Amino acid sequence: MLEFVAVAVGEGAPYGCALCAPQAAPEYLPSADVITSIREAAVTWTAGPGPNIVLGGPEPFGHPELPVLVAACVEAGVQRIALETDGAALSVPANALGVLRSGVRHLLVRLTDAEAGNGDAMGGRPGRTRDAFAGVRVYLAAAEDAGLVVSVTAIVPVCRHNAGSLSATVAELASLGVAAARLVPSGDAGASASALLAAACDTGMVNRLWVEVDPALPLPASHALHTVPGEVRVG
Repeated sequence: MLEFVAVAVGEGAPYGCALCAPQAAPEYLPSADVITSIREAAVTWTAGPGPNIVLGGPEPFGHPELPVLVAACVEAGVQRIALETDGAALSVPANALGVLRSGVRHLLVRLTDAEAGNGDAMGGRPGRTRDAFAGVRVYLAAAEDAGLVVSVTAIVPVCRHNAGSLSATVAELASLGVAAARLVPSGDAGASASALLAAACDTGMVNRLWVEVDPALPLPASHALHTVPGEVRVG
């Protein structure tokens, strides 16, 4: 797993469960401020091969000058550029091709549930699950057509609304060609969370998808290897 420095494009929480906590409208930062953060992160990089930066915070495709920010990463000498996104914007082929051409080879895609009804309810918008999964497919297909090697890591916010379907979601992510999945807390995961998280890890192993779990989520000792600290990591 590669280490990335997170640079926020605005203020506001990334996509989580709207049933647990309503999502506040993001406030995007001026491009000059984000570019300053990009340059500082590149200059002070000490974490091994890199520098590597992931643009995230609130949805990066909502920033009016995202292409300028990606170009600033290239100009600053960033070796690996990632976007943390809900994936929906990438379902438009022009967007997927655009980020590939600009140098984005890594995605962290936030997905709540492979089951569309529950995923849409958690995301607060009809069609969100469909668009997210379509975005991953379009991005990977565009990369294959262009002969580019890319990596997609899924970030799954976990709460009581999706804990019971984590294994099915992990299996679906594996079928998409996702490289890894990170399970992070998004609310109370319920009394059975430990067993359900362990089952999701096992499903990933069977389907050749590595699942890592934020330390704030409960895992039995038998699955301790799947507990990974909270740094930004991309498969």
